[in-house]
This record gives sequence, C-alpha cells and structure tokens, in this order.
Amino acid sequence: MNASGAGGKSAMPSAPPSSRGSVPTSAVLDRIEKELRALWTEPTKSGEAPKSRVCTMNLVVVAGSRELAERYTPILDDVTATTPARAILVALEPDSPVSALEGDVSAVCSLEGDGTSPAQPERGLHQPAGALCSERVRLIACGAVCARVASAIEALCVPEIPTALVWLGRLHTEDPVFLSLAEIANRIILDTEYTSLSSLVKLARWARAEPGRGEVADLAWTRLAPWQELCARFFDAPTMRAHASHITNLTLKQASDPGARLGSEGSLLLGWLATRLGWKASRIGGALRFKRPDGGTVAVKLGAVPRPAEVAPAALAYVSIEAESGGVVAKGTLERELGSGLEGQTADADVLAWKLDVAAPTAVEQRVRLGANKGAKLLDRTLHRPASDPLLAEAVAFAEQLVEDALTCA
Repeated sequence: MNASGAGGKSAMPSAPPSSRGSVPTSAVLDRIEKELRALWTEPTKSGEAPKSRVCTMNLVVVAGSRELAERYTPILDDVTATTPARAILVALEPDSPVSALEGDVSAVCSLEGDGTSPAQPERGLHQPAGALCSERVRLIACGAVCARVASAIEALCVPEIPTALVWLGRLHTEDPVFLSLAEIANRIILDTEYTSLSSLVKLARWARAEPGRGEVADLAWTRLAPWQELCARFFDAPTMRAHASHITNLTLKQASDPGARLGSEGSLLLGWLATRLGWKASRIGGALRFKRPDGGTVAVKLGAVPRPAEVAPAALAYVSIEAESGGVVAKGTLERELGSGLEGQTADADVLAWKLDVAAPTAVEQRVRLGANKGAKLLDRTLHRPASDPLLAEAVAFAEQLVEDALTCA
C-alpha cells in the first residue's frame, strides 16, 4: 500500500513560465527541506496510522524529460515501499528557454502488521497498524539550472548512507551533471535495454579508469538472470555435463526489425556464455568466429522476430544451444512468449518456454514465469544484488570486443 503525504501530486511540478521569472534555487531548496521536516514533525491526525520514518539509502533517479519522470514515479514509489530510501526523482530539460527549479515532496508509506496487538492476540486486542514511510522528492530542472542541479540533489541527500544513481536514457561520461552525481554515488545503474550497449561500455571504461568510482549495474543484466539460470540448467544432469564444453551452435533472436543491431540483452548473454565457457573471439577474412578451449568452433546465428506493442526494443526472445558429446546430440531452447502479460493479450505474466531435446532420460520441457521483469521488481532486485558484479564486468568486456563488428540480426 502506498500513501502520499504532504505535497504529494500525481503530476510532475511545472516550471514557471518566463513571464513570471524564476524562483531562486536556494529558495526552492529551503522550501523542500521544510516540507521534508514537516512530514515527520506534524502530529498524526485522528484515525491515521502512526508513521515511522525508515531510510536505508539515497535513491537518485535522473530522467531526460518530465514525461519520463512522470511514468517512472509509480515504479519508484513501489520500490521505496519495500526498500526504504530517500528517493529523489529529477527531470532534466536543458533546452527549455526558462531557467528554473521546481519540486514537491511526498511520503510513501506501507502499512506493517495486521493491527492486532502481538502481546495478547487471543483476547482480540487491537492497536493501529503502523506505517513505514520513505520520502520522495521530485525536481524539475529547466535551462541553465540543469548545470547546477547536482549540487541541489547532493544537498537533499541524507548524509552517511549509500547513494544509488539510476540514469535513465543514454549516458555520456563527460556530461557534467553525470560526473557531479557520480562523485556521490556508490552504485550507478543504467537500463541499456531502452538505450544501447554503448552506454554501458562507456560507463564500464569510465569506472575502470579510476579506482574508487561507483560500481556499475544494468537493469538489462538483471533481466537476464532467469535466462542464465535456465541456460545452465541444460547441463545440470551428470549425463549432460560434458556437452557444455562441446557446444557447436548458438542461436539468439531478439524482438526487432530484421537487420537491426544486436541489442544489449543478446550481447550480454553472448558475453556471459563466452566468458563462462572460455570462448575466444577471432576474425578470419573479416568474419567473426568463436573458438572453444578445445579448438572447436561455435557457430553463432542472430535472428529477429516481430516485436509486439509494449515490448522493449531488441528484447531477447529466443535462445537455442546445440551440443554434441560422446555421439549424443542435444538441443536446448528458450522461447519467450512476447505477447503474454500485455494489456489486451493474456492475463499471464511474461513466460519462458524451456525445452531440452536429447536422446536421454533428461529430455524435458517446462514453462517459467518472468514476473521479475516488471519495472519495480526489476529495480528492487538490482538494488539488492551485490554492488560488485565481476560476471557483468567480464560480459561487458567481451561484448566490447564485438562493438566494432556491428552484429546484426537477420
């Protein structure tokens, strides 16, 4: 359950028109800080659940427009209802002719307990259920204020607790706003499914260049966790272990037009498989080849399938792995039902169909739901993963080798 406190609004605040002039940034910050204090100092009204403020991190989300920030607000509220934080959602509009900063403040609360006194539940004694509350600050920076908004965000962060920076949209590591916010962030999170792998590659290079910079995460990488687990499951049975070292064919398909470049999900899964299994990329006459440690070749085929409405660009849709060992040929497939879970389609969650076809008792198939692909669950899961992720770093480094090849899906 989410509840908005003082200052809560469904729409992003509007910057003042140029005819009215702009409110000084310091005055806006003073007002926001007073509203934050008022959330916890105002007495609880009769019938309201008592509020308990909880804050485990600063969660800063930067969007390239107020429309994107508006769409992300309910996701952020769902996350802070289960992961208490001071959430600061910022919309940047640097091309605006107005130079202004506006914002609002809300409490995002979730009720705890069932209202029954734990001391004497058998007597039916009840006490008001408490509400665990986080704080949500929304800012909109227009024009020249965008260049200074990082200092305003830093002033609003709770000191001495970790800060996670979620950057929505393409990333340029020379962007002064990014650089200023990255200085205070322990973790920097992208979503390259909606941008490109190049943003993640640039960020990884930037993080490697100087020790102590924030750890790198990607929501697209978190989306791949079920795919990774199910790919590994092809080789779980003792009779299948040797096949992992003798993969002959790998097929990846994404939801896109034919001829589109391989997206971040496909690139990262390819990088993960290659680094886990010791494949090396090589080129013969300009053609890309993948070599196994035993010298064998892995043929990689890339394809495209139609993308339904609301499915992310270049979302991973299909994986096929073929292997042969001891004269036994095995083929494992993962096929995503892209239409499931969409409005007007089915009520089911996003589904993966897993199948292992092999002349052995291990042949089997099953269906797996991908509920964690929803926005709030995805961010929440990413925030709870270890900050340092060597597997992601290795997969990005491998995928970085392939950027110049401009891999496309037929």
